[in-house]
Amino acid sequence: MITDPARVPLNRRAWIGNGVSGALVSADGTVDWYCPEGFTSPAALWRLLDPAGGALRVGPERSGSSATRTLPAGTQRYRQGSNVVETVLEGAGGRRVSVLDFLDWQGPGLDVTTRIIRIVRALSGPVDVELELLPSGRFAPAREVRSSSDGLVFDGTMLRAGMSLEAAAIDRRTPRWRASRRLDEGDAFVVTVDADSRAEPLTVDGAMRLAESTEQAWRSWLGVLAYDGAYREMVERSLLAVRSLTGVRGAPAGAGTTSLPRRIGSERTSDDRWVRWRDTAAAALSFSAAGLAEDGDAAETWLRDAVTEAPLPWPVWLDHDGQPPPALETLSLEGWRRSGPVVVGVREGVTNLDCYGDVVATVGASTTGPGGRAGEPGPLSAAWPALASVADWVADHWREPDSGVWASPGPPGMLVASRVQAWSALDRMARLARAANPLDLAAAGWQQEARSILRWLETDGLSFDGGLRRDGNAAADDEPDAALLRIAWRGPWPASHPVVVRTVDRILDRLTSSGLLFRHSERVDDGQAGPDNPDLLASLWAVRALAALERWEEAHERMEAVVALAGPAGLLSEAADPVAVELMGNLPCTAVHLALVDAAISLSRGPA
Repeated sequence: MITDPARVPLNRRAWIGNGVSGALVSADGTVDWYCPEGFTSPAALWRLLDPAGGALRVGPERSGSSATRTLPAGTQRYRQGSNVVETVLEGAGGRRVSVLDFLDWQGPGLDVTTRIIRIVRALSGPVDVELELLPSGRFAPAREVRSSSDGLVFDGTMLRAGMSLEAAAIDRRTPRWRASRRLDEGDAFVVTVDADSRAEPLTVDGAMRLAESTEQAWRSWLGVLAYDGAYREMVERSLLAVRSLTGVRGAPAGAGTTSLPRRIGSERTSDDRWVRWRDTAAAALSFSAAGLAEDGDAAETWLRDAVTEAPLPWPVWLDHDGQPPPALETLSLEGWRRSGPVVVGVREGVTNLDCYGDVVATVGASTTGPGGRAGEPGPLSAAWPALASVADWVADHWREPDSGVWASPGPPGMLVASRVQAWSALDRMARLARAANPLDLAAAGWQQEARSILRWLETDGLSFDGGLRRDGNAAADDEPDAALLRIAWRGPWPASHPVVVRTVDRILDRLTSSGLLFRHSERVDDGQAGPDNPDLLASLWAVRALAALERWEEAHERMEAVVALAGPAGLLSEAADPVAVELMGNLPCTAVHLALVDAAISLSRGPA
């Protein structure tokens, strides 16, 4: 029987993706998450979120009741410098089977399919290899299941394995289909899963050639990486993960999954498969800093297009084409480890003043002003009118409450971190405008509002004992917010300034657990019941803040605490349970992997 996904921690899973679609492969050879029509499409294999969902396992034949209770020994590693993953499983008598999983990718800008390709090979034999399938529809029970001579078709999804499957048993809720074959050492066969019934079946030789060319394409893409400091392996894996989530227009999905809980038993779930302004801005800067200039340029171009098209105030999430995602919908699914709700889409009406500073800093990074250099048209020219409207909007609305970088469903507040980002947006826009025209009147207005924000920060937002107020009035609770750590590299003061040092220290002192950092304290009403787990994005911001303060030993210690959470595949999610030493939340998480790249680059500037 296919292993209960709840028994397989997220640390023991790998992600295969190609910028259009992706899937999760667990360390026992099971694919239990796959969206065949694209990242944000309904899943066809989704047992990860409910026992009634579909799943596909390939591996040594298991027998006995213990098969339902134990995870067979298996090792899982990506092929060097690629998003091709190999899982080695051990069967009876120590005989081993390799399962090579990937989605076809031949390089940037080239057409790709959403087909999962699984090459099953006996490393020692003879070994009986079993294929098990729990079929399902799109977030629903399968309406039609049809066996064929080489596989199975279930609700528009086609499984090809070169052999017919038979209904072997009936689970309490779902029929199980099964096939098996004996392989001698070196023998192999191919399993594919796809929504395209017109796709030609793959031979073993054809699949191996495709695997080799896919590996080579990923290695070639990564070959221009300019980073060679500490944590190089994790930097490579992070960049590969983000690139595998990045659509053809240059914007990455926030994660590959939906509704994996930040804490077991909590209601802290969300659909993170959409595009965030913050993530795309971070991708543009991180890819460029790592030497992957074409990908950085593509992300920046996507931002410029979105800036010119999106209405103000900006929605927190967009789809890959820059359009609003569908409204939040709750599905009648159990959830991973019975932690719901399972949701698709996004909450409407969430305001996030925080994102404007990220976007202005990124889009304005490659030019001196709206007219480019020496009066010639520059890359910012086309987006300048829209950016000017953004600056006007920020100048008019920075005093209003918002939901901040965490976009929590709780009551909006005068969040200090958001006001720092608003200051950054206005100050940067004023500088860009004056670089092109020292007498620009709009620049004078933006600079005046930037000074107003600075006065607010000094008198109401940040006290000189290192405190911060979430709503900016003296009667409010004085609670630390990890989002404010960015003041160490994007704020009105240098990192050595006493306000910055005291603020960073207070956040770290109050929010740290086992070397990781919570977003905020439990006393903060974020609109979600129950406590949260430490946040990995906040934890990596702590690394970068400490590096900015040149406290290298502390920074490395916190970096090690995050890196230790990655499983053999090297992936990271949103959050972590420091007691169980397990990843929590949607996987892989774009923001976290980009923050790891930034943290590693920051650490490389100090002593080893």
